[in-house]
Amino acid sequence: MIQLENVKKVYPNGSQALKGVSIHIKKGEFVFIIGSSGSGKSTLIKLLLKELDPTEGKITINGIDTTNLARNEIPYLRRNLGVVFQDFRLLPNKTVYENVAFAMRVIEAPSRIIRRNVPTVLSLVGLQKKLRAYPNQLSGGEQQRTALARAIVNNPPILIADEPTGNLDPDTAWGIMNLLEDINSRGTTVVVATHAKDIVDAMQKRVITLKKGVIIRDVEKGGYDNEA
Repeated sequence: MIQLENVKKVYPNGSQALKGVSIHIKKGEFVFIIGSSGSGKSTLIKLLLKELDPTEGKITINGIDTTNLARNEIPYLRRNLGVVFQDFRLLPNKTVYENVAFAMRVIEAPSRIIRRNVPTVLSLVGLQKKLRAYPNQLSGGEQQRTALARAIVNNPPILIADEPTGNLDPDTAWGIMNLLEDINSRGTTVVVATHAKDIVDAMQKRVITLKKGVIIRDVEKGGYDNEA
């Protein structure tokens, strides 16, 4: 599903963000990526999203070799990826319904499918009563749930969440993580980059720990303490 083979990333200033990282994530897995600032975690996520290219190595996502993908092919790759960010990245001038529908319009989904799927996915994340609300009328948790609905409305096989609970209070953060676990239980592969120690320790999923560009731990049913 996701495979990195000896991936290295060196920035133009000579900084080595990743130093020969190899990871294999199987279909249907739930994986936490953890590590302190400067560990290479953000670089890894950007490589998966094809926002960056590796300096060396090979990346395969859902059967697609993304290493030398042409720029005009990247949008098609990203159709296989649902993405949730720490800062929500909602369109401020669009309602909750319109924000989620926008993701379907980008892939030119028929209007009848949009009208059917958007309310369904908003009900899944508990926002069926917020269809007409704008982002500035929502709490942080509601904004993140809107972002999550947008990420999954096209039923992508892979969901990548970059610090999805970073701006949320603990109770709201757990609500988001429970939704991610529910989505995973339906067959979606979920990869979460996070600093949320309590969540990682409690959920006991696979934990991959990065330190200074190297994988130092890869543990099934691990915890954040494995970084020590």
